[in-house]
Amino acid sequence: MTQAHFPFWRVVPGNLEGEFILPVMPPATVGPEGAPHIMGGVALAAVIDALELASEQPVLWASIQFLSPTQHAEQLSIRCEQCGGGQSVGQWLADAHVNSRPTHRVSAALGSREPNEQETFIEMPNLPRPEDCAPKLHERFGGFGSLYDQIEMRVAHQDHDRGYEAVWTRNTSGFANDSRWLAVVSDFFLGAHPRSWGGSSLDATFRFIQSAEPGWVLSVTEMAAFDRGIAHGSARHFSEDGKLLAISSQTGVLPRYRPSGPVQVG
Repeated sequence: MTQAHFPFWRVVPGNLEGEFILPVMPPATVGPEGAPHIMGGVALAAVIDALELASEQPVLWASIQFLSPTQHAEQLSIRCEQCGGGQSVGQWLADAHVNSRPTHRVSAALGSREPNEQETFIEMPNLPRPEDCAPKLHERFGGFGSLYDQIEMRVAHQDHDRGYEAVWTRNTSGFANDSRWLAVVSDFFLGAHPRSWGGSSLDATFRFIQSAEPGWVLSVTEMAAFDRGIAHGSARHFSEDGKLLAISSQTGVLPRYRPSGPVQVG
């Protein structure tokens, strides 16, 4: 296992106003050996990083469309532009490209409103702690040093007949559970049911509430429906001490064929 020691979703300023570049390293990728592509959640995390740098405000929500493949990409170019909003909250758009080819489109809102008195209504379900859970068996979809070498996953509960899965996830490098890493975690949606393993995401919506210290994140995923070859569903993400960190939803294309078999992740 090769671990990343620098956040692999971190962008750097480009040459144009509002432009940022993600240098694509192996930890940011998944896909078959010899044909890696940028994991969708990493692309979303990179766009959120770019938007927060451009706006100098924290992300509230972001919705991404996956437009075209990113196989063998060496860098992802992101352009950010504010399109509306007021003094407290700004509405933004971002487009991402590989070699001038559009690959992702994002709408987002960033900012905050004062005074800020937090109240949450969703409670973390009473499930086994990560140390009491078995490692998740999952189809490995990445080469040496890819994203799957950066994570550990443990199953707290599964009920595939209900389309329900609760999984603990943590990165192996001790990165904080901030908006970027949670965006990555939210994109394991299609891994929550055997019928969706190996599918491809059409879109994803990520709503950020708060960060947490490094450690495990519990993702409770509920598939809503499989219809016309498409999976629909949502997830809630909690810290180890039960705080609601983020909520997400996604639409994905189901694979035509079942994967060959799962392996242990982490």
